[in-house]
Amino acid sequence: MITTISRKRLTLAALAGWLAAGLRTVATRLAVLAARLPGWVAARLATWTAAALPAWVLLALAAGLPGGAVAQPFGTYLVFSGNGSATAGNGYLEVPDSAALDPPIAMTLEGWVQLATPFPAGGCRSLIGKNSSQSYWLGVCGSTLRASFRGAGSQHDGGTVPAGRWTHLAVSYDGGTQKHYIDGELVGSFVVSGPPGASSAPLEIGGDVSWPESPAGALAEFRLWTYARTVDQIRATINVALSSPQEELAAVWSLAGTGNDTLGVLNGTLRGTYVAVTPKALLACARPGPGDLCLAPAFLVTVSWRTGDGATGTGTVLPVASTCSGIFWFFSLDSWELMVKVIDACALNGSVWMFSAATTNVFYRLEVADVRSGITKIYFNYPGPPAPAVTDTMAFPGSCG
Repeated sequence: MITTISRKRLTLAALAGWLAAGLRTVATRLAVLAARLPGWVAARLATWTAAALPAWVLLALAAGLPGGAVAQPFGTYLVFSGNGSATAGNGYLEVPDSAALDPPIAMTLEGWVQLATPFPAGGCRSLIGKNSSQSYWLGVCGSTLRASFRGAGSQHDGGTVPAGRWTHLAVSYDGGTQKHYIDGELVGSFVVSGPPGASSAPLEIGGDVSWPESPAGALAEFRLWTYARTVDQIRATINVALSSPQEELAAVWSLAGTGNDTLGVLNGTLRGTYVAVTPKALLACARPGPGDLCLAPAFLVTVSWRTGDGATGTGTVLPVASTCSGIFWFFSLDSWELMVKVIDACALNGSVWMFSAATTNVFYRLEVADVRSGITKIYFNYPGPPAPAVTDTMAFPGSCG
């Protein structure tokens, strides 16, 4: 579904998606794009920076940001072109006011985002809100995660939202403590006082009645809970699409091209400028890099890691004679960290399975993509205790047939 987008812009969006398969930054993508276009267009591109792109370019590039087709855990998602204007270029999902949208005691907001941060001059963009001047609001200011639950003056900043990567955000509030989580890790905790504020305004995703500026980037699977979820509860469903009622789950907006609540209760309407994007097929594993594990029948596996002192890196594949399983090392060729395998169990339960076992206790982010569809599952290991095994027997139900 496409609104307020011309056919020329769609062509650029398609090109941006192609570039995303092999390029890692907006700046690099602009340079390559300039090299492939007529001189006058290239000259205009050369005057743009990643921090000050025209709205239509942001929208096209956001559709193909790194991970746009590579690391999206729930299929179709929405892309917004938010350019910082309060009056133009915004898109949002509007959900009519309901008592169910005003939790009286505690709540949790969560969702997946892929944003073109940092937003210029520390500008704030709304992710979800129900009138930030009176009630709750979640957004990003520059690159900083900000949330408020009692209207104006109640905001707290905590956590940095990375650019161009699908990232899970969650904020809980119980009247005494407000906690911020990024990818299931606690990044901020604040003392607060009082229940969440209430408002008669509609809820908006990608906007807010008092702060209409939309984000530049993509959103998927936003949820509203009527209690403060714990870190273990957040992690338990971080990469699982929810479509059936659960205790104290008020709504799930998958943002898969519609404004519907997957629970069928709090449906909304999409308004303004947005694009619904379906993951595209990736480049095949014909020429994998040292960190790309290609598994039969058509899966690409990558892993990134982070140590307790903040050092980061990507896993390197150990050459082994196997088509359905592989091994990564992080720090040394003779010190293996992670084994991964995929199992075609379509005849058994209609899904491709993903299993992993590790000999590490460092943080890692494991991405497993079906290159035929572009659908990806993201798995996290959190630092401290030894990494548990993953036995996901419903990893890729759409990969059969």
